[in-house]
Amino acid sequence: MESAKGLMNLRETLQKAVSLTDMSPFRLAAIIFGSEDFASDIGASRTSDAAELMFARQQVVAAAKAFGLQAIDYVCIDFKDTEVLAKQSEEGARWGFTGKSVIHPLQVPIVQQAFSPSPEKVAWARGLILAFQHHQQEGKGAFVYEGKMIDRPSLLQAQNVVQLAEAVELSGSQE
Repeated sequence: MESAKGLMNLRETLQKAVSLTDMSPFRLAAIIFGSEDFASDIGASRTSDAAELMFARQQVVAAAKAFGLQAIDYVCIDFKDTEVLAKQSEEGARWGFTGKSVIHPLQVPIVQQAFSPSPEKVAWARGLILAFQHHQQEGKGAFVYEGKMIDRPSLLQAQNVVQLAEAVELSGSQE
């Protein structure tokens, strides 16, 4: 997605693309946000905090997730600034992006780390899942886990973390 028109038509474009996969051996897996083209198209000046892209980035994530697709965040063109890349990557991961475009091999490990759950996060998620199952067996709904109220959306978030961790482990074992 690289233009204002593309953003405004994103829902219809994705509906059509997903419907075409029903008649094809190919499957749409992701949408990539092309920030530099988008900024140029709307006449925005690029800034280090990318505030001018916030609305579009959030729209891309929401549309991708609505259609069961991965959302790939914009490329960091200042490829030698690893601190900026790490900050952008961590922000994208928090917002729901599933990856980030890269333009240099030095960027790959930084992006992989940002989009991979930490061992602590995985342990938390697995513990939450077990606690949820225990409370369900007791016929309880919401409960407190590590000081926070937990219900079904929290369980789904924890399951996403574990699923991602298992996918990362699987891809790492195939190298």
